[in-house]
Amino acid sequence: MPMDRPQTLTANEVYAVSAYILNLNGLVPADAVMDAQSLPKVQMPNRNGFMVDDRPDAKAVRCMTDCK
Repeated sequence: MPMDRPQTLTANEVYAVSAYILNLNGLVPADAVMDAQSLPKVQMPNRNGFMVDDRPDAKAVRCMTDCK
């Protein structure tokens, strides 16, 4: 980001954009300061909504090269 200049934002700019998006979604207050310590502490709304897929037919193995 930006699309025409990837990886040009500083770490602080990335944290600022993250804080802005989280604020737009009501997850952090407008004056929240995001950094390496505070960002992992943000509680995402669906954090407990994931389930282990233990269906017998869902034992797919991720393949990136030379797949069958």
